[in-house]
Amino acid sequence: MNEVLQKEIWRKLEGLPDDKAYQVLDYINFLRSRYSQKDGVATPIQRLGEVMQDTMRKGRVPARALRETMKAMGTADRVLGNLREAGREFLVELEGGRPEPSAPEPAKDAPEAREIIVE
Repeated sequence: MNEVLQKEIWRKLEGLPDDKAYQVLDYINFLRSRYSQKDGVATPIQRLGEVMQDTMRKGRVPARALRETMKAMGTADRVLGNLREAGREFLVELEGGRPEPSAPEPAKDAPEAREIIVE
């Protein structure tokens, strides 16, 4: 999807009340099930949030409670994403700070380094 189309859809969605936005989400899920060739990659927290959202909607939870719960899940996802990225950066720095492991050079006094001639 191109960026202009994405922004237009987002702008129009922002103006809708929550109950109508969920109807749009249902329609998007329907279209995706019929025509989508691939699914986007979701983090485990995003998938958990989607399952919670579907369960809460089936249980007729008020839109405000649903919105606050999803807001908390979004915050948790961002925090874990930042933590994951910081961990990756740490590992890159840790790996970059060490020299590449190489085969140890044999010591000159080591038995493997001496040549023994038997006559």
